[in-house]
Amino acid sequence: MSRKTRRILFVLAVLAFMVLGFVVIAYAQGYRWDFKAKRLLLSGAIYLETITPEDAQITINAKSAHKTTAALIKNLLPLRRYKALVAKEGYLPWEKEFEIAPGLVAGAETIVLFPEKLNAQTIWPDPAITEFSVSPDQKYIAAKTGPSRLIIRDLSRPDATTAPINFTDKRKTIAVGFLKNNRGWSAESKKLIFYRDISARRLWYIWDDAKGLADLTSLYERQIVIKQASVSPLPAKFTASKIVWFGGGNNLLALINNNLFNLDLSNGTVTDLKLNEVIDFDSYENKIAILKKPDILLFIDSAVDNISVLGQAKFAPQKILFSPQGDKIAYANSTSLGVFWLKETSRQPLKKANDQEVVYNSNGQILETFWHRYGEHLLFLENQKLKTAELDARPPLNTATWNETISDISYLSADSKLFILESGAVKSVEGEF
Repeated sequence: MSRKTRRILFVLAVLAFMVLGFVVIAYAQGYRWDFKAKRLLLSGAIYLETITPEDAQITINAKSAHKTTAALIKNLLPLRRYKALVAKEGYLPWEKEFEIAPGLVAGAETIVLFPEKLNAQTIWPDPAITEFSVSPDQKYIAAKTGPSRLIIRDLSRPDATTAPINFTDKRKTIAVGFLKNNRGWSAESKKLIFYRDISARRLWYIWDDAKGLADLTSLYERQIVIKQASVSPLPAKFTASKIVWFGGGNNLLALINNNLFNLDLSNGTVTDLKLNEVIDFDSYENKIAILKKPDILLFIDSAVDNISVLGQAKFAPQKILFSPQGDKIAYANSTSLGVFWLKETSRQPLKKANDQEVVYNSNGQILETFWHRYGEHLLFLENQKLKTAELDARPPLNTATWNETISDISYLSADSKLFILESGAVKSVEGEF
């Protein structure tokens, strides 16, 4: 072999080594050749994580990724859409489309797979029950058995005793009721606020498992209004449309003639929060979310005595509800569900404080709405069907619907525990929901 030939071969070998080295380095850095675009592009990735259950199978574009959650699917060509499917036997599947950008990771870290079927066990059979509410510790159930009859059932005893609420006065009871979303129960589950309608008037009471029945209406009118008659604009009569516990065992928030008041039962004082035209409100620790006409959302942090105007809802809501973590507010009417973010998120899809999203529109009627435990889904009743809707609005929107005909629900987010009223019986859905 001549010297010239050896030189040529050496140069070719060096060039081949450089090209191969470049390819290896580019590949190691995530670059891939896009035959469609006919160029080298920096690849992207998808990260998928389930909160519950663990070890769900991942499929990308109908092909198994041979990975389970949580997992990073790397080396995906950018500028393309990928459909991810997360599934596990016994659960409803979850899917989402992702637009992959060069060098970036798209994904979802708060995936929840809901059970495919509701495995429910009867805990209180009574065809007369029309509505119910379970205490936070799951010891008591309050239930309406007819329009004017309220019963408290103690589930902690083997004989599951019941205690009907009896009123000692002679006034005719037209209707009784309690706040839905379990908001009438005190945090320690020992007290329940409920109302009683008599002729042209609504009266409020507190049921105490140790002390019995307390007439909240009389307490307010006799001890607060009379003692503080100079305080304005307190009404002459206790005409509250909603009362919830607030920040402790003896504090209440009361909505009276669309004005909001703070009641302290320990010393019989009342504080006018100077808010009128209030449609609805909810509390979380020492914070208050308020829905005010016309569809204005307010936020109060009573610890720092600060009132913030959040903005206007995207539709005309009738109810407002804090998330279990206190970082979001859900607002709802009979046909739509919306969410308002109070804090910036660090997980995809990224949200800034004061962002809003309409997460569900109904063709029927939404009756009850609860936050799911992890604050990434809303759980609700629509036309007697249990449904969930996720907050992640990237298509497709994952909703779940179960076939059972359900009259009422009670959900305890702290324990991921669901109770349903089906076929004339209160039932407990087995497992975490």
